[in-house]
Amino acid sequence: MTAQTEHRLKMALWAIPLIFSAGSFYAVATVGGADTAERVEQIEDGLKIHTALKAHPVTEERINTIMIEQRAIRDVQSVQSSNISAICQATGARCK
Repeated sequence: MTAQTEHRLKMALWAIPLIFSAGSFYAVATVGGADTAERVEQIEDGLKIHTALKAHPVTEERINTIMIEQRAIRDVQSVQSSNISAICQATGARCK
């Protein structure tokens, strides 16, 4: 095998992976972009449908109700904690 043939063989072995890599990158860049744009459009359409639902405001009301109930629970817990603390102080017990 001559040096020139060996050199050409080495170049071919180095060029093949580079060519396939470039082709793969091109395929991902072109096909992936179109696919992503299509998926974004589908998601946007679904979001428009979701926000147009009549049940959407009901969800807001439900969340507000839950928040009010949580505040009431916290108030009750605070009162109960104070009562327990007062009982522990009055009896001389070591409550934790």
